[in-house]
Amino acid sequence: MAEDSKRDEKTHMSTEGTNFIAIESFYRLSYARELCLKADDVFVAIDHNPITWDIDKFDNKLSDHEELPALFTIFRKGEFFEVFVEQSLNCNYKYASDEDVAKITEKLPEHQIEPKENYKSFEAQRDMRRNVQLYSTEHSAYATLVPPFWLLYHRMWAPLAAVLVTYAVTFLIHPILFGLIYLMLSVYFHKAQVTMLRGYALYLEYTFWFVFAECSTRRAQETLRRFDPKCRFKFSYVPEPVVDEAEEERIANLMREARAQLEAELNS
Repeated sequence: MAEDSKRDEKTHMSTEGTNFIAIESFYRLSYARELCLKADDVFVAIDHNPITWDIDKFDNKLSDHEELPALFTIFRKGEFFEVFVEQSLNCNYKYASDEDVAKITEKLPEHQIEPKENYKSFEAQRDMRRNVQLYSTEHSAYATLVPPFWLLYHRMWAPLAAVLVTYAVTFLIHPILFGLIYLMLSVYFHKAQVTMLRGYALYLEYTFWFVFAECSTRRAQETLRRFDPKCRFKFSYVPEPVVDEAEEERIANLMREARAQLEAELNS
């Protein structure tokens, strides 16, 4: 019964009266860049409701929206996804092409949107081999209470080693000093945990790929797999992708060439 009631809460969108507005270009300082939005992304709905705003007043209407962050439904390359938007995007806009409008009109009735409160924000970073670092941007209590276990869960080995050494040294000096350091690091991890996740992924040569909203990690992985059928996850809830050996070899050769070029520049 509970599952049936959850299904009933899902919203099926209608296209009647909707202005399909797309991104044409970005301003130099654009919030849309932080959300990894792309040119030609089409805004379909906001908080389950069709967008009826005029294209010239899009950012002003968004700033005046009563329930920020707003949950936008966006259409990209034949697929829908949701993303939370907290402020004006600062873009140049255009109306969606007739081709995109036709695809949206066809597919939108099948797209189900959960109640807004069920969603949480995710970020995904991807490397050249299509390995993906996927994490929620919501604050984790584990990062504050037990930082080493949080680092271990996210496989952040270098910060984990540094934290454990710091704990050991301060405890040997004096237990009170250990307590103070533990408290200070806990406060730091509480405030900086998302920044640490982003920074460590960049350190491992991942690049920003996707910012979106989903109801669970499983559904987040399913969403990413729709946009890249060959992407891979460390803790996967979806089947492993079919490996293209020729593509893997091509990427490996590119990485070897890049490393050789970098070493040659460093030695010159």
